[in-house]
Amino acid sequence: MTYSDAIEKVMKENGGYASLKYIYDNIEKYREKTGKTPHNTIQERVQRDNRFTRIASGVYALTDYVEYIENYDTGYFTIDKNEIIFKPKKIIQNTEKKAFKKVRLGQNSFRQELLKSLSKCPITQIDEPKLLIASHIKPWIHSDDKERLNPYNGFLLSPLYDKLFDKGIGFITFTPEKMILISKRLSNENRARLGVNNGDYIPDLPINGREEFLEYHRKYIFQG
Repeated sequence: MTYSDAIEKVMKENGGYASLKYIYDNIEKYREKTGKTPHNTIQERVQRDNRFTRIASGVYALTDYVEYIENYDTGYFTIDKNEIIFKPKKIIQNTEKKAFKKVRLGQNSFRQELLKSLSKCPITQIDEPKLLIASHIKPWIHSDDKERLNPYNGFLLSPLYDKLFDKGIGFITFTPEKMILISKRLSNENRARLGVNNGDYIPDLPINGREEFLEYHRKYIFQG
């Protein structure tokens, strides 16, 4: 059995997701740890294998499980005593098709509200709607229904910065003083190619009303 196969079994056993520590502690139920640095190998697998998706700092989930949660509104992840847990939602809808439509309508409403209030990416100044992504600060799968639709839980970002900000990467975040923070996990060469530097002031970054969401992002999503 490969490491990836064993990791998948550990996640399924735990409900579809697991912290790296949980994987380290339980993977030998399915295969022996081999090599000089097995924990590094495990981390490399969850980061590179498409069947896994990062959902928070040090926590990964089965990609199919994440997609199902995002598409069918079955609940959300939350932090309890610094441990991430899944809080299932009571499904009232009669069919998955109705649930899927509800989620998509909610996401579109969120985007339209951001386009009305913000209109551009604060980093690149791009204002073409087709090139702007409605980025949740506290990720969709970490947010309850009110947080998901709250425009203060979002920025309009151009695609590159949306990807860097996303839960699956977590390579940038922002401070209450409108400074951008860039993860040390991004290579020096790629950091230099971004067009911004760690600690740069982003004058057009909308902060007011977003402080708590940004604090969550810095604590649980950003990879410092």
